[in-house]
Amino acid sequence: MTCDRRTERPLPVSLYFTPEWWDEHFHGLFVRPEEASQQALETLYLRRLRFLFEQFGTFGLGAEAPQLGPGQIATVIRYGFDLVPVLLGTQLDLANAWGFYPHFRPLGHLAGLSAVDVARTAEGDWLLREQERLTALYGGCSHCLDLGSAINNAFRLLGQDAYAEMVAQPREMAHLLDVILETMEHLYRFLVVHFGPMDPVPISNCNVSLAGPRIYEQVLLAYDAWQNRFAERLTGAAPRANVHHCDVPVDDFLTVYRQLPGVASLQASLRSDIAAAKQQFSDSTFSALVSPSDLGGGPGGWEGDLDRALAAGVDDLAIWNVDAATPPAALLEAMERMTRLAARHGRQAQYTAQPLCWEEIEWAHERYGGVPRPGAYLG
Repeated sequence: MTCDRRTERPLPVSLYFTPEWWDEHFHGLFVRPEEASQQALETLYLRRLRFLFEQFGTFGLGAEAPQLGPGQIATVIRYGFDLVPVLLGTQLDLANAWGFYPHFRPLGHLAGLSAVDVARTAEGDWLLREQERLTALYGGCSHCLDLGSAINNAFRLLGQDAYAEMVAQPREMAHLLDVILETMEHLYRFLVVHFGPMDPVPISNCNVSLAGPRIYEQVLLAYDAWQNRFAERLTGAAPRANVHHCDVPVDDFLTVYRQLPGVASLQASLRSDIAAAKQQFSDSTFSALVSPSDLGGGPGGWEGDLDRALAAGVDDLAIWNVDAATPPAALLEAMERMTRLAARHGRQAQYTAQPLCWEEIEWAHERYGGVPRPGAYLG
């Protein structure tokens, strides 16, 4: 099969590298800064862009002469993806690894919990100050503040008990989910007012597969349906959802997800039955998550999965959490095979990658002085 490249449909492919990947494959050449500062973060950002160009420039990644501007470095983030749990009282720790780790609480300790409006908190004040600071520095500012979903945020409050409690204590769990959802809607409004529209509404269902489709339909569907009406209640826009199902097959949830109003996109494992998903959600896009662990093993099953996905009309690919086990050479080889396979289906692979990790933007690692509040070094 040959294709005229002028008529090829783009296949966006996004890459995200873990801090451990950078530690293994970059920081042997460039030692991490010993102290947190904006200048150190900028230097890291620019050198990473140059490194991406040196390794993957043939695929359009990085920059030969990188410059600062309103890119990823001009991003407001708070507590990783745990802002809603923190607003509701979750305490976070850092182990000797990247990322935040919540102190889980029993459901009984949350009986008196009330919703929180971020606009009335010190966290909201900090976000606005940070937006102003970054805009002054770089000419623009975006955010990476995850609304999550009712069950995602419940998990970060309760841990795995969240799933059992939906059956064991449904009334108490319903109260907690109501509080979470109201707090999420306050955050959504805050972000739309200060950072611009969020339409479709994002619904991050990373943990929903652990509940299963039956419990999802009985308990959680109503919360996602309410979340998908955040924009409708704020602006009158018709309900539209971007559903992130994480790197697991979505097949068992297709029927129940059809009950969500206005699903604009689904994101789930490359190993999902994408043809069935595209058939059931004919007006939606499908974003396929490719497990990085598959890419480092040489030619194998993932190419068959990708071939089927391309035949089904997958809209884009996301290769997230590329870790140290996938060195640049192995990733480069995988990208070459992916590009050739896409071309056989009349698609032109177009790659993007982020030079910083979200944890690094917050300087949240213990090597930078214990467990600082994100942004604390800025005063």
